[in-house]
Amino acid sequence: MMARSAVFSPTTALLAFIVVLAIVLQISRKKRQRESRENITTVGIDSKTNRYGITTRPSALLRSLISTSEWARDGYRIFSKAGRQRAFAIPSMWTGSDVVVLPPSLLASVLNRPETELAAHHAQLDTIQLPYMMSDSDVYDNPIQYDVVRRTMSRQNVRSLAAPTAEALDVAFSAYWSTPHKNDDGWTVLNNWDACGKVFTRVAMLSLVGPPLCHDEELLDWARKYASSVITGTAFINCLPPGWMRSGAGPLFGLQARYYQSRCLRIMVPVIRERVQKLQDGGGRDVDDFLQSTILRCSRTGDPGQMNPRRIALRLLGLATMSIMGLVYVFTHCIGDIYGMPSQKREELLAALRAECEREAQADDHGEFSLLDSTLNESMRLNNISVTSLARDVATDTLHISGTDSKHGHGDDDVFYTLSRGDRIVFPTQNMHRDEDVFGKNPGEFDPFRFSRELQTGSGRFDDMCKSLLVFGYGKHACPGRHYAMQTLKQTLAYVVVNYDVALIGPVDSDGGYALRGKRQTLLNVNVPNIDLKTRVRRRT
Repeated sequence: MMARSAVFSPTTALLAFIVVLAIVLQISRKKRQRESRENITTVGIDSKTNRYGITTRPSALLRSLISTSEWARDGYRIFSKAGRQRAFAIPSMWTGSDVVVLPPSLLASVLNRPETELAAHHAQLDTIQLPYMMSDSDVYDNPIQYDVVRRTMSRQNVRSLAAPTAEALDVAFSAYWSTPHKNDDGWTVLNNWDACGKVFTRVAMLSLVGPPLCHDEELLDWARKYASSVITGTAFINCLPPGWMRSGAGPLFGLQARYYQSRCLRIMVPVIRERVQKLQDGGGRDVDDFLQSTILRCSRTGDPGQMNPRRIALRLLGLATMSIMGLVYVFTHCIGDIYGMPSQKREELLAALRAECEREAQADDHGEFSLLDSTLNESMRLNNISVTSLARDVATDTLHISGTDSKHGHGDDDVFYTLSRGDRIVFPTQNMHRDEDVFGKNPGEFDPFRFSRELQTGSGRFDDMCKSLLVFGYGKHACPGRHYAMQTLKQTLAYVVVNYDVALIGPVDSDGGYALRGKRQTLLNVNVPNIDLKTRVRRRT
């Protein structure tokens, strides 16, 4: 996925910073929100007054670009931890104001509220900024393509995708992990981000588009670049103050994504047009793939506009992009976690994973691969895409939230939070995932069998850990493709550990692990991965 983008050049970044600095000063004079909310302290400003001064607002918003992770960590420690379970707020350029961070105890009671009170759609669009990346608003405002995902990729149906995914993985690894810079001893030097991106682009396009398009190498290359440009564009657009500045400059940061999108559409639309025409002529009923299911779902709307081949192509491209982005982010970090371990621990882990793969391959039924599952869960726990998540926007004039989870009795009985229309609430998921009260000792370390070990003890902690692992969202707005994602990730990790020797390239820590394995930076609310990590890979014999 991950061709480098000119958006990340130092000159562009400096120019963007200067423009943002000028604009945020202007915004701060015009946009005045309540200086304080009852019972909610803002982390990142004067703790004695909990108020913004003339210069503190623009200063805090600018500092949020590099301080969001620190503020969230401090707020979680001071306010959210068990015993207090209080909300706090952090300034954020993302919204141009404060974001309210609710404690874990309110997760169920708040996120199960109706859309008329807390709306997810706009907040989710604000997270990924699709309006600047995609040329048809109906694709994200009326996402009927997710109905197809929920049906074809449910827990009951997803196993039917395992066999074609296995074939696609074999083709992808053979094509992309074997040729560049091969040494005499059989090792191939790869960029971890790019190499994984190529593999998952092929797999995602197989599952979400199907043949013949998923075999078109030109399309695969454009789709990978499109996914990459969505990531980079989103990161910078979120750093622009909302309002006229973001509306004006945002499209400039989306230009590259739209260009790659147009390249994809040139290849996809003719094939989809042929499929649509065949269906309208009474044929194609014997075809059963994701594309055909999407066309049928669009036809059932009764709206002729939904049968536009270009719109259908954009729906599929959007799904593929989300899949590529998520799978690559998770898997590249997992490679860094596993192969960045000290050598003895790494070899013990790989031996256990290979033994599980061999054992499950010989079983008559479908194995659950508990060690692979635990390893992936642990890596996802440590490597959150964002500092806070599960964003919702207040959709009523006034919203009252009790500080107590009435169902479970958690929280502060005497606290109520009053929020206003447009206020954004989030949960501190990165810090929740590193809470030793939930995940046990050394929560900041990669312990690959943390989940499987607790499952075997029957202590009850395993259930608490899984309920607290929020990488795929929560409740009715949880990722509809989560079962497919986990199955694909387990298949891919199994393929790598069984078929490849992998070594990271870079300096070694005092503990014998690789110093670059966890290197990344945080830009506003996004954890930017280390896209420069190099690996050496060699086919095992």
